[in-house]
Amino acid sequence: MANYWVIGGTYQDTGFDSPIGEETKVGPFGTFEDAEKEWSKLAWQSVDDANSRYRVERLDEYWVVGGEYVDTSFESPVGGSEERHGPFATFEQAEKEWSKLAWQHVDDCNYRYRVVEG
Repeated sequence: MANYWVIGGTYQDTGFDSPIGEETKVGPFGTFEDAEKEWSKLAWQSVDDANSRYRVERLDEYWVVGGEYVDTSFESPVGGSEERHGPFATFEQAEKEWSKLAWQHVDDCNYRYRVVEG
């Protein structure tokens, strides 16, 4: 069964990269249409706020996210964005890719990868 979620909230700016507090995550919904109804409701509640945004995401797939970072705080990726590998149908498949990438960079402390859902 598909797991659709509505994710979003208010962000620092219209780049929508840095949420103010935690992002709102509503769901799961069994169909895209049901998630879209909730998305519409939340989007219309914040229609006058340029820094608010909501999106529908399907979270029954896994990605390996990460790469090289400016320093070991792992907050600023080199080049401005993280690598995304996937999607993978199972956590185990994503974990296998994560392991491969992590071992390729095991001697460089500025690299980090993680498995994320969605």
